[in-house]
Amino acid sequence: MKKKIVYALLVLIVFISVVFLVLKNGILISHIQFSFLNLEQLYIKLDKKLIVRAKNITFNEDNNASIQDDKNVNSDFASKELSNITKNLKYLYTFVEEIDIQNFNIKDNHMRILFKNDEFFVDNDL
Repeated sequence: MKKKIVYALLVLIVFISVVFLVLKNGILISHIQFSFLNLEQLYIKLDKKLIVRAKNITFNEDNNASIQDDKNVNSDFASKELSNITKNLKYLYTFVEEIDIQNFNIKDNHMRILFKNDEFFVDNDL
């Protein structure tokens, strides 16, 4: 039993070390596409804090999600979600140095997201 625990801890430590070393050197993904997600020019690096840059991130609509029209979306739900996001921004300041997403697309909404020097900007087409 002790050997299994030691082995599991050793595997976990090695995995965390490999992830740390890879992030320390930085990851550049020129293009990757899934059925629900399209990423272009994604760069992730761990300096003192996390740096994330992307040219284009697009979330594709799911066929099941398109059944629900925007008419069914409750504005109270959207405002509660926005409130939850703003409450969790304190973690963003703690762990992230920079986020720069030039084009962030969800359904028909296009946004530019920039977090740098402890300032957070979101620009959209509305």
